[in-house]
Amino acid sequence: MLFFNQYTRAMEILFKLIGLFLSIALIMMVFITSMEVVRRYVFGLSFMWAEELVKFLLVGVTFIGGAGAFRAKGMAMLDLLTTNLSGKTKKVIDFINNFIIVLLCSFLSVQGFSYSFSPMVSLMKSPGLKLNMSVAYITIPIGFALIVLFALELILLDIKKIKKGEE
Repeated sequence: MLFFNQYTRAMEILFKLIGLFLSIALIMMVFITSMEVVRRYVFGLSFMWAEELVKFLLVGVTFIGGAGAFRAKGMAMLDLLTTNLSGKTKKVIDFINNFIIVLLCSFLSVQGFSYSFSPMVSLMKSPGLKLNMSVAYITIPIGFALIVLFALELILLDIKKIKKGEE
């Protein structure tokens, strides 16, 4: 019980940090894009790095934001089967679903980290920012790892409910 409460508290802090990251990234994207529109059409000039940075931020917002959406239960789900189910059957299917999510996202996260730090990627530099491409790619496996953590929280919640005998 104590572990579950601490884990939930840690996931809440992580969720707030994700929200902070998303806010900063989206503000940066809007500012940089607006600045580029003005520079391009008014002055005929452009920063080489601007479009590239916005693309990298968009990837980060997509995958890390996807993890945040998963925790906020904002992901689209095909729940045609489970909406009409009740009680234990629904819980079992939800548990299996979360378990599959943990397995799949763990696999994708491990593969993503190994790819991000492979010599093929880590030796590349982005053309505009001269940024190591591992930094650009790392948000993808981080997003999957965050989904794993949030799915484990749901599994622990299911176990806690089973122990308490809740429906």
